[in-house]
Amino acid sequence: MRPPTSRLALFGRALAVATLALATLAAPAGAAIAPDAAHSPNAEEIRTTYWVMVAVASLIGVALLAGLLIAARRFRARGDNPPEPRRLTAGRGVVGRVSAAFGALAVAIFVFGIVMTGDAREAEADDSADTLDIDVVGQQWLWRFEYPDSQSEAIATVFSYNELVVPVDTTINLSIDSTDVIHRWFIPALGGQVQAVPGEITETSFRADEEGVYEGQSTQFSGTAFPAMRAWVRVVSQDEYEQYVAALAEDLTEAQREVAEEAAQAAQEAAEADPAEGAE
Repeated sequence: MRPPTSRLALFGRALAVATLALATLAAPAGAAIAPDAAHSPNAEEIRTTYWVMVAVASLIGVALLAGLLIAARRFRARGDNPPEPRRLTAGRGVVGRVSAAFGALAVAIFVFGIVMTGDAREAEADDSADTLDIDVVGQQWLWRFEYPDSQSEAIATVFSYNELVVPVDTTINLSIDSTDVIHRWFIPALGGQVQAVPGEITETSFRADEEGVYEGQSTQFSGTAFPAMRAWVRVVSQDEYEQYVAALAEDLTEAQREVAEEAAQAAQEAAEADPAEGAE
């Protein structure tokens, strides 16, 4: 008669089968579990950190699973009258050494995380790259980008909403603020997440290495229309950037002139309709 399988052995086998199934299912879509392709030095730091932590977690998981399967096989019941399993004992000081090893690993991971987090907040220095300072203002539920060095006398600040246009191979320094509640700036291909806090300026930077459009979204819940709070960074050549800012300044100047004309016309019509009020 075949002896009943122990619960520990059943658990070990089920865990092994589940792990194999997950690995098999995930293999065809391996790219889906990876971060977006990095297009800025600080985004590359985040990607490196991600894969290092995946490797460490996988090694620890495999080691624990292997230990569990070895224990299940070694101490499983055999025969009709299996002997009582012998006690497993460790030498003196083993617990301390194992604890010290895990403690050292935890400290190493902690230090590694601090170093990589600092690098991920700022783009690497590049003496050959130009710099551009842009103010980013979050509000329910959009982003406002204010560009520097306006050439228009009528417009003090050239700005755009939701789409930020920047030149390629240029270090972009962002000063991020909020007018109402906390938001979170996040463009995965260009860097990590940065909070926009009312009354505080948070700084970060990136340097895009390739022209294109990179999409992101606030990951901080900020109200009912929170899912619509998206942002796009369009990376273009230096000439295209200058043309864009110049055209944007012209559009804003024209819009401001039209608003001023409509306001003046409305005031004139009100004065004609009520001469006494117009005289005041």
